[in-house]
Amino acid sequence: MDVSGKTKIIGLFGFPVEHTLSPAMHNAAFKAMGLDMRYLPFKVSPQDLPHAVRAIRALNLTGVNVTVPHKEKVISLLDEVDKEAQFIGAVNTIVNKDGKLTGYNTDGRGFMQSLSEAGIQVCGKKILIIGAGGASRAISYYLS
Repeated sequence: MDVSGKTKIIGLFGFPVEHTLSPAMHNAAFKAMGLDMRYLPFKVSPQDLPHAVRAIRALNLTGVNVTVPHKEKVISLLDEVDKEAQFIGAVNTIVNKDGKLTGYNTDGRGFMQSLSEAGIQVCGKKILIIGAGGASRAISYYLS
C-alpha cells in the first residue's frame, strides 16, 4: 500500500473502532478503482471530539465518516450541516472542502438503496424500526 504526499486520507471517527470492517471495505474499493486514497479508523473519545474535528482541517483530511457515539454531538462543531442532516439531528459524513467542514447524513439513503438493490419494495408496507439512534432516525426520515 503505497502512500505519497498526494494520497487522500479519509477516516472514521468513533469510540470504539476496533471492530469496524469499514477500512477493509473502503480500501479494497479504492484499490479496485485505482484511487490514491486510504481509509483509516480513528478512535476518538467523546472528550476528544472537538480536537479531532479541528484535526480534519489541520491534517487536510478529505473527510471522515462518523459513528457512535458522535453522530449527534458533532453537529455543533461543523461549519455547515445540510438540511437533511439537520432535520434528522445526526451526521455520519463530514466533507472537508477547502477547509470548510460540511456534515451530511447518508444512512437513510444508503439503507433505501440497499433495499432497492435487493428487490425489496417498502411502499405501502408497515415497517418496524428497532432503535432510536442517528441511523434509525435517518431511516425513519426516508421511510416517511
